[in-house]
Amino acid sequence: MYLFKQLIEWVANDTTPQIGYSRQYRLIKTVSVELIILGLFLIYIYSSWHLWRLVYLVTGACVIAALNLIILKKNKNSIFCGHVLTLLVLISTTLANCWMGGIATSYFGWFYVVPILAAAVIGWSGLLIYASIALFMVIFFTTQTVIPVYELANADFLLMGFINRFFSLFVITTTLYTVLRENAQYEKMLRDHNYLLQADKDKFHYLARYDTLTNLPNRSYFNAYLQNVLDSAKIKGHCVTVFFMDFDGLKEVNDHYGHEAGDILLAEGGNRMQACLRENDFLARLGGDEFTAVVNHLEKDKIPKSIAQRIIEEFNRPFVIGGREIHCKISIGLASYPHDTRNADALIAKADKAMYAAKNLGGNTYRKNKRTKKIFYKEFSIPRSKN
Repeated sequence: MYLFKQLIEWVANDTTPQIGYSRQYRLIKTVSVELIILGLFLIYIYSSWHLWRLVYLVTGACVIAALNLIILKKNKNSIFCGHVLTLLVLISTTLANCWMGGIATSYFGWFYVVPILAAAVIGWSGLLIYASIALFMVIFFTTQTVIPVYELANADFLLMGFINRFFSLFVITTTLYTVLRENAQYEKMLRDHNYLLQADKDKFHYLARYDTLTNLPNRSYFNAYLQNVLDSAKIKGHCVTVFFMDFDGLKEVNDHYGHEAGDILLAEGGNRMQACLRENDFLARLGGDEFTAVVNHLEKDKIPKSIAQRIIEEFNRPFVIGGREIHCKISIGLASYPHDTRNADALIAKADKAMYAAKNLGGNTYRKNKRTKKIFYKEFSIPRSKN
């Protein structure tokens, strides 16, 4: 009883998929335990009927099945152990049919168990090999007259027929159930694995395109977006204005209040800029305290001027960080396609240059790129407030 209990506990502790354990490994374990339990029951029945050859046969089969389980646990060779288990069932079925009368007995039904068992614990090769052998044995016992070694009373004969049919059907059912359960667990594992892969893919995609501090698009995303917008503007005849924005005094905030306060300021500043833009406008953080925006508009529109004014007004309001009011202004440079340039890199460079022109004026203002013709912005500046 102790060994039987240990065997059940071993199977119970390894019923879920683990790395390094194949589905065949777990199928062999489950089916082997079922056959050993069935064998112990048959040993008791055969002993009461004095069918000693069958007692020895089933006892030997149970011992070999147990040894096969030990080998399986030690070396994890599911192919070898699967062949041993299937061959054991085939040999036991063949000998039992020889001793009990062949096709005339209920033992004949166990030949139908063999191919199913082979397919479950070995695979396609096992199915082909053992189905062929089982078919050969079926033909042999069908065409040959087998004289039984034992004769049973009618009542015992009927009981043996019931036992063989019941347990052969039971083994087939449990084997197929185990296969379906393993397939369901394997599919679940694949779904979980695919979900994690997709999550990692989405994460890397996000990290490649977005700034983690402000959750705004990063430099690489901005460059790709700007080029696409310019290509579209060439077709539609629109204007595209690039904003190059830089905080005034972020270094002082970091020095006085710490980098954590500076990070909060950058994130909050990004939110304020985003609130000033239209839904279809594009805002990105290039790095540090440099932000850029892309505004698509018609030639006569004053939308870029209005947006720049709103951003400056928003930055005139103090930021409340850690219960303290922190003042930080912004300088903005503007450059427009196609009036200033038709090249994306040149457009960014001109907007950057215009931003530095705004900084040189003391900040808290915006400047457009200097050009001699087609100027459609009026300079706007809000005097710096005295804090």
